Amino acid sequence: LFGWCCARNARKFAMSMVQLELDEKDKESFSEMQQGMNQARQELAMVDGNMRKVATERREAELILAELSGMGPDTAAYKQCGKMFIQSPIDQLKGSLTTKAERCQKDHDALSEKRKHVTEAAGKLQEDFQAFIKEHLYTQEKS
Repeated sequence: LFGWCCARNARKFAMSMVQLELDEKDKESFSEMQQGMNQARQELAMVDGNMRKVATERREAELILAELSGMGPDTAAYKQCGKMFIQSPIDQLKGSLTTKAERCQKDHDALSEKRKHVTEAAGKLQEDFQAFIKEHLYTQEKS
C-alpha cells in the first residue's frame, strides 16, 4: 500500500511538472516549434527515402555493368523500354549504365549533404524546443 501511495504521488508530481502555463503568444510559439519539428522529421524521412532509392539504383546499375563487362562486343544485348526490349549495342548499354552509376553517386552525395543540413536544423529546433520548455517549467516552479 505504501509503495502504491508513493508511486501515485510521484505521478501527480511528475504530471504537475509537465503542465505549462502559456499565454497566447507562448502557445503560438509552442505550436510553431512543434510544426517546425514535425516538418524537419518529415523532410529527414523524405531525404532518407531518396537516399535509399538512389543507392539502390546505383547498386543495380553497377551489378548489371559487372555482368555485362564479361561479355564480348558481339554479344546481343537488349535494353528495356517500357514493356518492350530493344536490341542495343553492348558498348552503348555499358556507357549508359556507367553514366547512371556516376549520376546516382553524385545524387547520393548531394542528398547526404542535404541530410546533414536537415539534421543540424532539426537538432537546433530540438534545442530551442527544450529551452522553451525549461524556461516555462522554471517560471511555473517559481510561482
